Parts: sequence; structure tokens; C-alpha cells
Amino acid sequence: MPDKTNTRKYGFTLPAQEGMDDVVVELAKRWGADAIRDSDGTVLSDSITSLGYEIYSTLCLIRADQEWNRAHPEDNQQKFLFSEPHVARAHTIRVDILARYSPEQYRIDEINDCKKYWEVINRTTGEVVPVADWDYADGIVTVRNCAPWNIYSVNFLVFQIWETTSMYNHLTNNWGDKPHQSGVDPRKKATREHLARFLDKWLETHPGTDVVRFTSMAYQFPIITNPAHETLYQDWYGYLDCMSAQALDEFEAKKGYRLRPNDIVENGYFCSTDRVPGRAYLDWIEFVHEFMVEWSKDCVRRVHAAGKKAVLFYCDHWIGTEPYKPRFQEIGFDGIIGPCINGREVRRIADVPGGLVKELRLYPYFFAVDLLNRPTFQEGGDPVADCKRYWMWIRRAMLRKLVHRIGYGGYLDLAVKFPDFIDYIEYQTKEFYGICENTDFTPVENAPFRVGIFNAWGQDRSWGYDQSWPEGAIVESLSGQPFDLVWLNFDDIRGGIAKDIGVIINLGLAGTSWSGGENWKDPRVVAAIREFVDQGGGFLGVLDPTACENGGAYFQLWDVLGVQKEVGLSNDTKKILPTDEVDGHFLLADSANGAPDLGKHVEGIYPCVASAEIVAKDAGGSVTIAANKYGKGRGVYLAGFKFGAEQNRLLQRALWFAAGKEDAMPKRWFSANIHTEIAGYPETKKYIVINNANEPQTTVITDGKGNERTVELAANASRWFNDDGREIT
Repeated sequence: MPDKTNTRKYGFTLPAQEGMDDVVVELAKRWGADAIRDSDGTVLSDSITSLGYEIYSTLCLIRADQEWNRAHPEDNQQKFLFSEPHVARAHTIRVDILARYSPEQYRIDEINDCKKYWEVINRTTGEVVPVADWDYADGIVTVRNCAPWNIYSVNFLVFQIWETTSMYNHLTNNWGDKPHQSGVDPRKKATREHLARFLDKWLETHPGTDVVRFTSMAYQFPIITNPAHETLYQDWYGYLDCMSAQALDEFEAKKGYRLRPNDIVENGYFCSTDRVPGRAYLDWIEFVHEFMVEWSKDCVRRVHAAGKKAVLFYCDHWIGTEPYKPRFQEIGFDGIIGPCINGREVRRIADVPGGLVKELRLYPYFFAVDLLNRPTFQEGGDPVADCKRYWMWIRRAMLRKLVHRIGYGGYLDLAVKFPDFIDYIEYQTKEFYGICENTDFTPVENAPFRVGIFNAWGQDRSWGYDQSWPEGAIVESLSGQPFDLVWLNFDDIRGGIAKDIGVIINLGLAGTSWSGGENWKDPRVVAAIREFVDQGGGFLGVLDPTACENGGAYFQLWDVLGVQKEVGLSNDTKKILPTDEVDGHFLLADSANGAPDLGKHVEGIYPCVASAEIVAKDAGGSVTIAANKYGKGRGVYLAGFKFGAEQNRLLQRALWFAAGKEDAMPKRWFSANIHTEIAGYPETKKYIVINNANEPQTTVITDGKGNERTVELAANASRWFNDDGREIT
């Protein structure tokens, strides 16, 4: 029988279902589980909860009591939507404001005064239409005195009548006639008081629950759908679904100014995280965060008073409980759990400050289909291949920053139909436990300098890049690279650059929050970085770094990078500097067939200073890799990036080179074969070598003492060694 009092630092959480007691016991033993959890739509029988395992119970307060929600539709959560833009072909137009949205998901707010809370905007001029010139009735906004051939749209409030996670689970699992669930807003006084009473009663009636897994607290990140249930908009960091008429009034009272609907709708961009945030949107985020800290703190206090632990599922309704903001620590969560398919998501959980227990919910989720509606645990699916692919990314990141627990979610009755998957998870969990035991959660040894990644968000959006773009690929690579990382925003740069930072990275497409947009017009920013590099620091720019047309330049730190981008404004200016590629550059020392493929990359890049070294160009002659000396420091430029073994090594070399420490790179904790990696743990005097490839690999490694040895690795395998070279089995 399991022992709930064990002091093991690591563990595994197994999803269970009623009526599967024997299977649960068998898998718990094979997978080393010490905890059992429920999932949406499942219950745990008394026979399962009495087995002696720690019990995780999922609780989503805002949709836990549908009877209350149905009786209080005015307390359903709200958001602003943006009507379809209309061209005014006459002086009067009629706009069906909900036409492009799902009527199952939203109901127009006909309770609160539309003239107070909505806006009609001439998108051509940007002017707000006077309220006297428009009216609303029966889903239609009629706009009068329109300027012909200008474009108009309406920012309007809706109630969300089908809660997003309920909608996703319902559609994904084909739940047919199962009732739709709504979510309520704890900002509403009566609902907040009811949720407190409900939580107390729930805790009282769940004596077998040891850990309350809040899924998550209140506000879902936005997923907006059309009438065909297709996704129109999704932003994992978006603060749209925490809106209400009451919140708008409270914001005005607290901040001293009224938030306009367009401050959130932002002409249809909905303040996407890829956009440089405005002051009003940042104020709104902080306003919501302050409320959520206080409400979440009260919920956690009640859980602790009942003798149970409280953990946050950092997904679904996590908005407002920002784990990288300092006030998050006030809430008092015992742990944090995050969904995970790659190294970036490992680090997003593992790097959260504070002494929380960190746990990953791995994929594939035990659903019939995955997030892209591809078959998983059904005919045509291959969950082992999916799991193995994810694990290769996850493992390398864990070697840099480890979590305490892993586990899965979903429906166990689906997973057991795939015995090869059951076998692979047994291997996976044993490998995870080996990492925990051999590292004892002590720090890995990284490069002797820190790497700063800076954008318009900084620490608040640590690891927040979209995996589908080159920015996400480079951050995925960094998740398993031997560097300590720090996340910075432009205010951090304006205040000076810490002495222990060796290289600063700016990556992103022009105009985005990741590149920085008009922040690059600030002389304090460019001066601080120029001084940093001139005194010996490194600067790595990827895609459109420092991009902002100003002062006759597009890349504002062209002098540091050594390259400039032609955007069609200076075609008449002759580019007379040499464009020959240098031979044998350090950056390409591991590239057998020339420069590695950088995938999707920007074009029109040319050298603009005589000291620039052109390391690689594309077929059209545009520079893709460049290096430049700048005072005592260096700049490096990459026109794009894709995740892969050659590209990972290129990035590693670029950072060592930019820091001016390339000679030190191969002398400690180095693996010559680019498909393999090494990580050393001085405090336990152990190291691991991993194979990220699907084929066997042989490599020569250099350990922490500078000793070399040849290591052979089976496909996807890992091997542990003591620092004297003895293998650990």
C-alpha cells in the first residue's frame, strides 16, 4: 500500500475512473504513482479513494454549481466583442453585431446600458460615433449620419453562456445532448459569497481529498468561436474574459479614468500578446490581478483550514493569477501544475518563483483526439509516437530545471486499449525518477554568464512565445541549453544591465511585443545596449531585432549587429560593402553541409558596416547569419530559426561567441555529437548524456573535469555517470 507520509521529493499523478479499481492498482504500481486524480466528467469511487494514495480532486468553482449559475444569468462572465466591420454605402447602416460569433457561446448584454458601455467606431477615421447617432434593438445596431464609404463596427458586451473549457470538452468528446455549462463571475458580490459557501461545503463533503486542484480560479484565456464552432481568436495570455460592466465602473473608481471598450477590443486585435501593450491594457491586467490575488487567497485559506493542500492548474481559467508577478506568492498555493508538450512548457512551470511543488500534466491527454482534432486514443492514433516526441523535448529542458512531479489527465479507459503506450509510460516514469534521484534537485552547471531575453513583457511572460513561430523555436531550444536565463522588459533595460549578464537576446518580427516596436525610439534603451556591448557584452538579434523606422534606420542597433534591413525605403542607396561569406567561422563549426536551415526567415538583410562578417546568405543573397565586433563586445544576427540538432548547436555557439568566451565552450560539459547533450550536477557529482535522436548515436563527451570519453547511446536513450566515469545503472 502507498504511504502518504513518504518524504520522496518526486511523484506521479494517475487519472482514475470509477469501476477500474484493478487497473488503477496495477498501473499505479507499474508507473510508480503516489497520487490519483479525477478528470472532467469522471468520479472516483470510495473504493479508489480508500486505496491509500494521495487524492487530487479537480474543482472549477465558477462552473461547479450550475443550478446557481442558471438562476443568476446576470452574473455570467462577460467580455467585449467586435462586430463585423461594415462599409457605409449610405448614411444609415444596420449591423447584426453577433453575426460572426457562436450564439451557443454568447448572449448580447441587454441588461446593462449599451449607451454607457458600448462603442460604435468609424474605423476609417478612428472617431467614436456619438451615442445619439446609433441605437440597439434585437441584436441590431442602427448607425445614422454615416460618412459614405467609411468603415464602421461596434464594440459590445456579451455574456458568455457556454463556458470555454466546458465547450471544448463537450465538442472534443462528442457529448451530444449533455447540458452546456456556464461560468459565473466572483467579482459579483452575491456570487462571490455563494462560491465561498459552496467551497466550504465541498471541502466538508470531500473528506478523502488531500489536494484541491483548482482548474483554475475564475477567468479563462479567450477562445472566440464562430457559429460553426471554429476558433476565430485565441490568446493564452489574453485578458478579455474577465470583463464586466461592474468591473469597468470599479476600474474607473480605482484608476481615475474610464477604460474604453476599444482599449480592450483594440480595433479587433483584442490586445493580443503579440502586440506591444498600451498603458490602459497594462493597467487592466494589474487591476484584474489585484482582485484575483485577494479572492484566490481567501479560497486557499479555506482549503488550508480544512486540512488540505491547494494547487493551481496553470491553464484554463488562470487569468489574473499571474505566477511570475510578485503578489502571486501572497496567495499561498502549495503547488502549481501545467500542461506540457515541450521544453518551453517545462520551464514555464519549473521557473515559477517560490517554494511551490511543480508538476507537469503530460501529453497525449487521454482523449480520443488531440488539440488539433487528430486521432490519439482511437483507431488511427499513435499515442506512443506522440508521447516519445514530446518527451525528447521535455527531458532536455528538465535537465536544466527540474519539476517535482509528472502525471496525465483524461480517461483511463481509453489509454488501457493501447498496451504499448502503457509500457512506454513505465519507461518514461523510470527515466524521470532517475533524473530526480541522481540530481537530488540540485542545480545543473551552466555557462559562467547569464543570458537575458528582453521584450515588451519581460518576466511576466516568461517562456511565453508561440511555438509555431521562429521566436518559439529559439525559446524551445533555449529551454534545454546550458545557460541561466533572465527575462527583461524595456524598463529593465532603461535601468541598466546587470553585470552578470553576458549576452542579451532580442528576437521577434517587426512591430510585435517580442521585438519591441516603438520602444526602440527611446535613446535610453539603445544607449544602454550600445554601452553594454562596447564594454564586452554580447547582443544576439533574431528576425527583426531592434526594428523600428527612426532616424534614417530600420534596425536601430545596426551598428552593433553589422547588418541592416531593406524595407523598400532606401532602394536607391547603393550597398557597396563586400557580401562574400567568411570561411570556417566558429558559428558553423558543427555544420557539416554549410549553414543549417533556418526555416522561415526575414529577407532584405545586407551588411552595413565594414567590420560585419557574413557567415551565411540565402539563395537570393540576403544575409541569414552575421557577426560583428563592437568595441570589446560582439553582435550576432540570425535571420530566422527552426528547432533541430544543427540549429540548437548554432544557437549555443552564437551565445558563447557573442559573450566572447568561445574558447571555453568545448572544455567542460560538452558533447561533440549534435544529436546528444550532456548535463552535469556538481553537488551530486553525477552527469547524464542523452540522445535526442530516433537512431543510436556515438559521441565524445567532455566532463566537468575536462576529461574526454566516448559514449554510445541507444535511440532516445540516456546514461548516467559518476564524476569518476563509472556508469550508474
